[in-house]
Amino acid sequence: MTSVTIPIQMRFSDMDAYGHINNVIMVRFFEDARVRLTSSPIKADADHGIPEDTTFRESIGDTRTVVVHQNIDYKEQLFYRHEPVYVRTWISRVGGSSFTISYRLQEEDGSTVYAEGESVMVLMDPETGKSQKLSDDHKALLDALADEVKELDER
Repeated sequence: MTSVTIPIQMRFSDMDAYGHINNVIMVRFFEDARVRLTSSPIKADADHGIPEDTTFRESIGDTRTVVVHQNIDYKEQLFYRHEPVYVRTWISRVGGSSFTISYRLQEEDGSTVYAEGESVMVLMDPETGKSQKLSDDHKALLDALADEVKELDER
């Protein structure tokens, strides 16, 4: 079980008229983290047939992943700065045909959390446009990226 913490460099244009990072930009930060999580190499797991350095993205080939639901809770204002902010991201649920990616926009050490959210994803056949079930191999790869991260209020 693991989570991945990804540094995000803010751009000056991410700031809105109130001087803080716009709420829509935080969704973009989560998108960047989602792509990087699913492209992260996974350690070999012979019990589940996972070879060394496989990524979830590589395993699905031409199949697409699409967002079917997103939510975000804004916890603190984030002001523009030169230092990066971090997105901690992990797989929080794996179902039959969908999986959930959770996010926490935070300081590197987790001392301040600016936003928390999640995206529910499904695999989609590019030719039919229909969702498809997750294979056992896909589930094993997603399980390798899973973590049980306590909610902000439980810390």
